[in-house]
Amino acid sequence: MRPAPATWSFRENISPSALSVALDGKHTAIGTRNGLIFLNSRGRLLWFNKKIRRINDVSVSTRSGKIAVGSSQKVLYLVNLKGESLWHRELESSVLATSINSRGNLIAVGTDEGKLMLYDGKGKKLWEVHLSNSDFSVNSVDITSDGEFIVAGTDYSHLYLYDVKGKVLWSKETGSEVLKTCISANGDYLGYLTSDRKFSFCVKNSRVLWENTFDSQPLWIDMAQTADFVSVGESSNKVNLYNKSGRKVWGFGNETSRIGVMASGGGNVVLGNKGGVFNYSLEPYLKRLLSGCKKGIVKAADENLDTTAAKKMFDLASKNFSDANYLQFLTNIQKARNLAREARVIESTESPSERRLERNEYEESSDTSQDNTEDEMMSKLVQLAEMREKGILSEEEFIMAKSKLLRL
Repeated sequence: MRPAPATWSFRENISPSALSVALDGKHTAIGTRNGLIFLNSRGRLLWFNKKIRRINDVSVSTRSGKIAVGSSQKVLYLVNLKGESLWHRELESSVLATSINSRGNLIAVGTDEGKLMLYDGKGKKLWEVHLSNSDFSVNSVDITSDGEFIVAGTDYSHLYLYDVKGKVLWSKETGSEVLKTCISANGDYLGYLTSDRKFSFCVKNSRVLWENTFDSQPLWIDMAQTADFVSVGESSNKVNLYNKSGRKVWGFGNETSRIGVMASGGGNVVLGNKGGVFNYSLEPYLKRLLSGCKKGIVKAADENLDTTAAKKMFDLASKNFSDANYLQFLTNIQKARNLAREARVIESTESPSERRLERNEYEESSDTSQDNTEDEMMSKLVQLAEMREKGILSEEEFIMAKSKLLRL
C-alpha cells in the first residue's frame, strides 16, 4: 500500500502518549510525558501546557472545546481552549482512560485499579464503581455524545455498558484483554479491540454483528459518530476503514505511527509517533460515498421513479461536503441513499418483508463499484439483525426472512 500524503504534520521533539481530535477536526490535543499540546486545523501550535505531565489520555469535547486529561500522577484535569486548567481532582490511582461528552459536562474515567468513575463539568464525582471487584486495569472508556451511555473495557477480559446514572446495563466476557473501545453518538453501536487481534462490532444490547481477526495486533480503533464506518490502525503504517457490514471499503498507507484517532465527524485521522504527529484526510473515501449515492439516484431515475426527494438530499449532502461539515454530510448522504432505495420499491408488489430486504440492495454500491453477492448478502443479514433489535421484525419474522435470504 502506497503511503498517502499527510495534509499537515507537527514535527517536534515529542513522544505523544495520547491523541484527541475535535469533531470537525479543527483542533488536536496531544498528550505527552512533558505536557499538553494543542494544535489548530493546520497543525500549528496554539499552546503548550507544561504543568500537566505524564499524560495517559486526553479527550476533546465537540461543543465546548473543553479537554479532559488523565495523568499517571493520579490526577484528572479539565482544561479550556486557552490551555488553562479549570479544575483538577486527585485520585487514588492512575488515570488510564478518560472521555468527555459533547457539552463538556460529563467526564468518564478509568483507572489502573479497576475503577470506573463519572464526574460532572464542575469536578463533582457523580458515581464510582469497582469493575469486577478486581484491580484489573480499565484500559479504555468512551462516553456517548449525549452522555447517556459509557462503554468500558478492562484487562479482566470484560466489556461493560453503563448508563449515566451508574447502572450497569450489561457486562460480557471477551476472551482476551480489551485494549480499546469506541461508541456511536447515541450508543446504538459500539466496538472493541482485544489483545487476541480481534475487533468486534456490536449493537447496544451487546449482540455482535460482525468481528474480524487480523493477521497482527491492530494498534488502535475509532468510530464515526454515525457508526457508518470504523477506522483501524492495522499496523504502524497502514489504516483501513470498515463499513457497518464489516467490509473493508478503503485504506491508506501512512508514516510510521503507534497511536491514532479519528475525528468523530469522520473527516480525518490523526496519527502519532516519536518525533511527530500527522493528519490524514478521509475525503477520498467520502467522495466515493457521494459518487455511489449519485449512481443509485440515476439508476432509480432511469426506471422512471420519482427521485425528487433523493436529489434534494443529495444536493444538501454535496454542500455539506464542500463546507467540510463531514458529520452532517454522513447523515444526509445516508438519507439520500435511503430515499433512492425507497423510490425503487414504491411500486413493488412484493410483501413488506421482501420490500425490507430490497431496500438494502444498493447499500454497498455507495462504498465501491466492485460489490459482489457475498457483500450484499452480509449487508442484508446485518440489516435484518438491526430490524430485529429495534423491534421492526419479530423473532419469527427474522428467522423466516433470514432463511429465505440464505436460499437465494
